[in-house]
Amino acid sequence: MDRCLLLAAESFDGARFHHSPRTLLLDNDRIEAILPGDSTTDATHLPEKYRRAETAVRRVPFVMPGLVEGHCHLFLDGDETAFDVRAAHLKKPFEELLATGRQSLELNLAAGITACRDAGDVHGVNNALREELSADPGASPTLLAAGVALRKAKRYGSFLAREAQGLDDLPGLLETLLPQADQLKIMLTGIIDFETGTMKGGVQFTLEEATLIQQTAARAGKLTFCHCSGVEGLQVAVGAGFNCIEHGFFMTRDILAAMRDQQIVWVPTFMPVDFQWRYPEYCGWNQATVDELRKILDNHDEHLRLAYELGVPVVAGSDAGSYGSPQGRALIEDLVLMRRTGAAAAQVLESATSLPRRLWGLPAADLAPGIEANLLCLAESPERQITAVRRPVAVYHRGWRHELSEPTTREALLVRN
Repeated sequence: MDRCLLLAAESFDGARFHHSPRTLLLDNDRIEAILPGDSTTDATHLPEKYRRAETAVRRVPFVMPGLVEGHCHLFLDGDETAFDVRAAHLKKPFEELLATGRQSLELNLAAGITACRDAGDVHGVNNALREELSADPGASPTLLAAGVALRKAKRYGSFLAREAQGLDDLPGLLETLLPQADQLKIMLTGIIDFETGTMKGGVQFTLEEATLIQQTAARAGKLTFCHCSGVEGLQVAVGAGFNCIEHGFFMTRDILAAMRDQQIVWVPTFMPVDFQWRYPEYCGWNQATVDELRKILDNHDEHLRLAYELGVPVVAGSDAGSYGSPQGRALIEDLVLMRRTGAAAAQVLESATSLPRRLWGLPAADLAPGIEANLLCLAESPERQITAVRRPVAVYHRGWRHELSEPTTREALLVRN
């Protein structure tokens, strides 16, 4: 991407919407300036280098920072809904899992996602992808990798995590896991029994164990994030002071208030549950289970609205790769679901752009002079209709410009490439 005048009819800068045209002066991979109005028709007041014939002029309906996928598993194919095929995938050779991870990064970029936080896999695929991108980042999304997660012995999460027996072996295991992790992932609870609307298996780590994990990670300068749902697990997560709670189903007002006080981040991941409610035939759910799923989602809707009201830091993440959560598209649908709870469009987009970058030490992507041109262009403003995030037209990232005139499906991506 060389020098360019990018005229946006409307924009979102990472915090607020701008409803009048603005012209972004892009010099290679940087936003040099942002001027009010249309500077593409009368360039006499522009710096001389932007008046040259080789300066590209592009016009888009809407521009915003590139999206951040706050929770994904790149080694998994969320498009696959056959349980036997998904189980067989976990037994594939490492190189095949790595190839899936590479394709997942492409699918994320095609959806307008320019940064991903991978939530771990026991094979180390996310670490291998991070090493590849470190050597040759190209146009791929920026990647934060959890490495291999941590779980209690014989508990949920074998495809993601190493086992700990208890307090005695935690220090040694953490000494192994922490150097490989950008952030440490902890499996604090199991999964939801959707037929009964309850949690399976109870909390994996005691408060004492969880506190040891958090304190050890903090001394190593690493943030923590925990797979956690259910009141009992959420109380342990808050009590231990984990930096981020993933999923968080069965949330309560009191827990949200404690999260606000400690500025614990919530990544609510709507998509895997919403998919099973929306398409129960894939799982063989009967009407009673569908009703339970709806109750779970209604509670999630209510508490996401409340989280924003209370000032809990909320980051968007879809659990992409999980059942019914396709890479790239899942985050887009999660944003639609978050907006439909009644949260403001600016809040939802901040949760998927500037906030996670700020919280996790990633380079800023706000629309501001001096910032890297890390931009997503849309066919219309998502303030008026949040489903506009389904229609990207271009992505600017790492000095590249990607035209995205096709739907962000796997088939469309393969045709484009």
